[in-house]
Amino acid sequence: MGVFQLLTTVLKFVPLLFVAVVGMFFVKGANFGPFNASGDDFFGALQTSAALVVFAYSGIEAVSVAAEKVRDPGRNVGRASVYGTLACAAVYLLSTVAIMGTVPHGELVDSTAPFSDALNNMFGGTMWGGVMAAMAIISGLGALNGWTLLVAEMPYAAARDGMFPTAFTKTRRGVPYIGVIIGTALTIIVMAMNYLRSEDAFEDILLLATVTTVIPYLFSAAAQLFWLVTRERPVTRAALAKDLTISTLGLAFTIWMVYGSGAEAVLKSLILLLVGIPVYIWVKAARGEYGPAEAPSTVFDASAVTTTDTGPTTGRPDEQAK
Repeated sequence: MGVFQLLTTVLKFVPLLFVAVVGMFFVKGANFGPFNASGDDFFGALQTSAALVVFAYSGIEAVSVAAEKVRDPGRNVGRASVYGTLACAAVYLLSTVAIMGTVPHGELVDSTAPFSDALNNMFGGTMWGGVMAAMAIISGLGALNGWTLLVAEMPYAAARDGMFPTAFTKTRRGVPYIGVIIGTALTIIVMAMNYLRSEDAFEDILLLATVTTVIPYLFSAAAQLFWLVTRERPVTRAALAKDLTISTLGLAFTIWMVYGSGAEAVLKSLILLLVGIPVYIWVKAARGEYGPAEAPSTVFDASAVTTTDTGPTTGRPDEQAK
């Protein structure tokens, strides 16, 4: 899976980089549309755009999920997260500007393949657009491969920590196949429901994915604040100021993203979270974890008193409690 992921990533990244760099030489100012073409006010448009950005970057935490499979994770997980995000940011921003500058605004609004249209406008004909379409298919396969790995690893890790049903710890040739099967089945069900019942299925899935993605980010930011406020971990004064600022901004941003995703997406996400509660109860009950035991009773129990030749004696406290 790692080799396949690397290959598909390169095959996706190279054409995007090509459009981002070469496209700048074909940009025309007349092709750009209005800065805010949403019909909403600036703040509303900013919220929608931010939700799209979160969706585009969702998965930056993925490298930590698969850390057990990574060589030298203490070094490579951080490097992959930071450098990968910066590289994607540069390519996404440049390629977006290149597309907007090479495809007329009226044509771009209704485009279903903007990268292909950009290449066709840059070099003429349709051949280059076909090549980009093929790269898009490869990109989709690569994304499917990567997310399948995560869908398998997350419940596997949670099950080993006693937070998910033990069935998800089963493996075949090192692959936690239960998570792959159930995760794929649930994905198919969600997609089918959205396409059958929604006029804009992609937008619905996007906003739902945004909410369910930022909630773990919210907990991560809150956990960082917890450690800083309780001072349970040593930290220098300079690092304290930096970490407090980052975690506070992260917490505020995730709450804003939940709000900006809309009432329908938040409602569906809440239902998904509530569905997890019975699973949690089932797991805890199966492990015999019912919370703290009741304290021994201090009330005198007359039935525990026995009479012997030397006089009355009382049973042990644990016997009295029983």
